[in-house]
Amino acid sequence: MQEDLITFNDFSFTYQAQTEATLRHINLRIGKGEKILIAGPSGSGKSTLGYCINALIPHAFNGTMEGSAFVCGLDVEHSDIYTVNQKVGTVMQDTDAQFVALSVAEDIAFSLENQCMNQQDMRALVTNMARVVDMEAFLSHSPQHLSGGQKQRVSLAGVLVDDVEVLLFDEPLANLDPETGRTAIALIDELARTTDKTIIIIEHRLEDVLSCPVDRILVMQDGAIVSDTTPNELLGTRLLPSLGIRDPLYLAALRLAGCDLSDLGDLSNLDAMPVERCAALLKAWHMRSREEVQPPDRVVQLQVKNLSYSYDGIKPALKALDATIYQGEMVSILGSNGAGKSTLAQLLMGVLKQDGGDIFFEDRLINECSASQRSSMIGFVMQNPNHMISCDLVYDEVAFALRQKGYAEEQIKDRVMDVLGLCALRPYHHWPISALSYGQKKRVTIASILVTQPKVLILDEPTSAQDYQRYTTLMEFLSHLNRTIGLTILFITHDMHLALEYTRRSLVLHEGELLCDKPTNEVFSDEAVLRQANLKVTSLYTLAKRCGIDDIPSFIETFVQTEAKGRGSAADVCSIPRREEEWLETGKKSKPKKKIKKGGRKFGFTLTYEDTDSFLHTLNGVAKLGVFLLWIIFSLTTFDLRFLAFGTVCSFLLLIVSRIPLRKFKPYFIGMGTVIALNALFIYLFSPDQGTLYLGTRTIIIGSPDAQYALTLETLFYLVVVCLKYFSIFPMALLFVSITNPSEFASSLNRLGVSYRISYAVALALRYLPEVSSSYLNILRAQMARGVDVSKDVSLAKRVSSVSRILAPLVLSSLDRIEVITNAMILRGFGRMEKRTWYLSQSLRARDYLALGFALVLASASLWVRFGMKVMFWYPF
Repeated sequence: MQEDLITFNDFSFTYQAQTEATLRHINLRIGKGEKILIAGPSGSGKSTLGYCINALIPHAFNGTMEGSAFVCGLDVEHSDIYTVNQKVGTVMQDTDAQFVALSVAEDIAFSLENQCMNQQDMRALVTNMARVVDMEAFLSHSPQHLSGGQKQRVSLAGVLVDDVEVLLFDEPLANLDPETGRTAIALIDELARTTDKTIIIIEHRLEDVLSCPVDRILVMQDGAIVSDTTPNELLGTRLLPSLGIRDPLYLAALRLAGCDLSDLGDLSNLDAMPVERCAALLKAWHMRSREEVQPPDRVVQLQVKNLSYSYDGIKPALKALDATIYQGEMVSILGSNGAGKSTLAQLLMGVLKQDGGDIFFEDRLINECSASQRSSMIGFVMQNPNHMISCDLVYDEVAFALRQKGYAEEQIKDRVMDVLGLCALRPYHHWPISALSYGQKKRVTIASILVTQPKVLILDEPTSAQDYQRYTTLMEFLSHLNRTIGLTILFITHDMHLALEYTRRSLVLHEGELLCDKPTNEVFSDEAVLRQANLKVTSLYTLAKRCGIDDIPSFIETFVQTEAKGRGSAADVCSIPRREEEWLETGKKSKPKKKIKKGGRKFGFTLTYEDTDSFLHTLNGVAKLGVFLLWIIFSLTTFDLRFLAFGTVCSFLLLIVSRIPLRKFKPYFIGMGTVIALNALFIYLFSPDQGTLYLGTRTIIIGSPDAQYALTLETLFYLVVVCLKYFSIFPMALLFVSITNPSEFASSLNRLGVSYRISYAVALALRYLPEVSSSYLNILRAQMARGVDVSKDVSLAKRVSSVSRILAPLVLSSLDRIEVITNAMILRGFGRMEKRTWYLSQSLRARDYLALGFALVLASASLWVRFGMKVMFWYPF
């Protein structure tokens, strides 16, 4: 008899801030070695059930529990969360937030560090586990720079090192392109086949998960389990569509053709189904239902010519892209992660400025139009809702853009409430946004752009975190706007169902280039294009090919048209008077941008660890910290020009030796020089005789002896000395941050006696500085796309107000990120023990002692000269 690893007995749970239970009377048995899929619409309780399995409920999320829940023999309510998670490994939906290290090896080792495993055993186990998930060649790489599928593998390795009994995957396909998602599901299936681990997958993309077999599907609705059966039995019923969960496409097509499903075996496995028996019915249905659609007269609305862009000045994100969008079109922009889809959208919106090429809107060159100016005609909904939200209440957030444009409240109210209704948010109009789910926040951001009635609407992954029912409601609303007012809509998406059902044309990008531009049904019938773009053939294509249908694009189009007829129509929305904004009329080709030299690199203001092969990087973290502290003591305590000149020269030479391009530090050099110059100026203004007071002589260079601000040689000398103190320290600070791995720094602090919790907090702060900077830029761009103007063209008061609109979502997204990171660390054992080991910790070597000795001798010599020899200033004049 199969052993039950997970048991829920009449279990209910109510979150602390809610009055209604999120989980209601759950009775569930999951046996050892089973592979379970938990499906259900948004808000059905499936994620909450997952939190109970990994003990985040009740240990991280407070609330009231009724009944009992046992996982691997442990009572979830009364067991320690760390103990439970030695049995349960969780791969979270946001893999980026699960990463807590700068390298793949260190991230895999994180749980082992928390168990105080010795370094030698840790390294061997990490290497072995990386080999298991085929990531051994990437151990030194940054997890953030991997592809979506590689990130999934690293996250999986990070939980497999604990040899857990249960693997819990929370929406593993959410951020993956179709082909990478297929690979991820295949990897999970391989684990199910080759180990005895119990695997639980929480996912609403049912057809994608069923590309590999599962034992049972649990379907949830309103916090209860409404079905617990095999995939074949479930797909033989009409339960899924009634709950707003999409049937697999091939199954929907077979039903439309009137095929007898009871005669086709296992309905969850298309490859094994004898669908050839239905070939005649499918062909007859296709010929009966197909409709010839006449292409409409088309007017060019948006056009890009030879568009190019690079984030770093080295690797192009877009290469000489040419594309044309016609008025009233609905177009998909497809491609794998990193293909250039979001980059194109941000260039169209003006939140990024192209390196080359032109953008035209209705025959007007808009290269020099700001994002604020373009926002009246082109609306942009970013993928992450937290990058757009800046108000506390739902109504205020949706009304924000209209208020920015100066509409009266009586004009705004009906429009806002109608749009909220169509986005299934009207009952929540007075709610605080913080109380909404991720999917609800997504709909708020879409509504906040729709109220402005743009001519072109760009949506970045609009269906992420949306179940099929809400997704359909939203897409029908957008289609209605497209049909009735001619709204042009561009979808940047991984969702192949969206592309097939709602867009007649698709642009497919690959590595920054336009791979193809043709009808969507032809794209999804072209295996070569799909393979190159990391997309995959749909089950409709596979079904048609196996049944001998010659015109597969036409078959796919027929299916899409038939499905569309079965969907409800959207209601009308209250309109408001459009105010045409002024566009910059250049009348001629805009001034060409300064070209980036080949091999030249762009650097932003983010200061972070840069890995090079310099000998400075190989120094021990303790040595780096010790040298830096000694250098600060040396620079602050000496006023000797000889020492300070030597220190300044050394600082800049070491920056060069680090092999980090000095261009990276240019913004900091400019800022440092400005601050030092202002400091010298204020010293002179408040104490023009400071040098004379210290040196005892007065040699006038400029001005008369009686003038208050006569410049003396002594004061000039003193100001040079003060400036050199800063020039000695500041480059060393830049160097220390740039050559010190945050984890290595944390281990050094811990070895010096600082608590490992505090040490790791410092390391996380250093590690996530670049991400905070990136979030700030994303939020700035999102607010610019809503008409927020932070340029010099508006008043200072308006700019201050606009900055507050950027800071609010930055704080919100940062708090969300902190919560996810904290939960990820807890799930992997952080904080359980009084001590921990460090994967990157290393012993002091001869070079470390030499570096410390050099810094110590220099600091000691300067102190001896000042206090031993009583020489504060070395004044050669």
